[in-house]
Formats: sequence, C-alpha cells, structure tokens
Amino acid sequence: MTDEAGGSTARSAAGESAVRFPAVTGRTLLGVELALPGAFPAERTLAVVAFRQWHQAVVDRWIARAVADGMPPTPRGLVGELPAAVVELPVLATAWRPVRRFIDGGMTAGIGDPDVLARTITIYTDVGRFQRSLAIPGSDEVHALVVTRDGTILARAAGEPQDREWDGILAALRGA
Repeated sequence: MTDEAGGSTARSAAGESAVRFPAVTGRTLLGVELALPGAFPAERTLAVVAFRQWHQAVVDRWIARAVADGMPPTPRGLVGELPAAVVELPVLATAWRPVRRFIDGGMTAGIGDPDVLARTITIYTDVGRFQRSLAIPGSDEVHALVVTRDGTILARAAGEPQDREWDGILAALRGA
C-alpha cells in the first residue's frame, strides 16, 4: 500500500500505520547505483540520514558509535550475508541532480577513503516527500534508522547518538 507522500505503509496487528523506508535510487561515492531499501548491504542496516553539509560531524558520531560496538565500518570488500552494517545517506533535492557529478565529485575528493566512499550513498530526490514518507519533520537534524531490505524500520532516533537512543538502535541492529 502507498501513502499520499509516496512512501509505503504497513499495518500492525492492531491496525496502526507503520512508516517504511521508501523506494529510492542512490549511488555510492564509488559510483555504484543502488535501489534502496532492497540494496542495503545487510539484513539490518543503520542508515544515517543527513540533509545539510554541517550534519557531517553528527553523522560521524553515529558511525563511530556503531563501529565501536562491532558494526563493520564499511560494506566494501565484505562477502556473504551481513547481519548488520552502517551507511550514510546524504539526501539532496532533485534540482541538484544536473550537477551531481560536481557535488558527488567534491564529496569524493574531500573524503578520499574508499571505505567511506563505499558506505556513503547520495540520494537526489524530492526531499519533502522523502521526509514525509519517513515521518521526518524537517531538515534540521540527522536521523538514524535501522532498516531491513524490505523497508521495515526497526528503530529510529534523531539528533546526537545519546545513550538511551543508541541502546534501542544497537538492539535492533543486533536483532534483539
């Protein structure tokens, strides 16, 4: 079923609507096209979603926390079925798509590390629609989502990776 914002919804046994990750196309900074959420690198992926360049420090703190608790720092070079992984998702407006090569190239040059380039997936889309489909109220905060390949969101948090929120994210990543 699809909602008015273009995202899909799922119904729980109680009939409540549950938010699901929308179908979008992204590209890693290594140039690999991905149809998300189906192409997420693991059964349970921590997708750290950012809308502003200045969000990067918060994104880095989420990723550092995941890596410190045993998540692989990159999907690059890993083989087989991964139970959990982490990716960063810079989300940019569709209007920027014509200069994607310049924007992504600038990010690639600034990062340089192939492991980070492999876990960074840029998404050029209707940002408002993307946010509505995920029940994200705006572009001011980083959002951390544990997502399955069918789009189910197992856990979510916004802002900094505080202990309480991190505990819920980590439990979902570990399948607890």
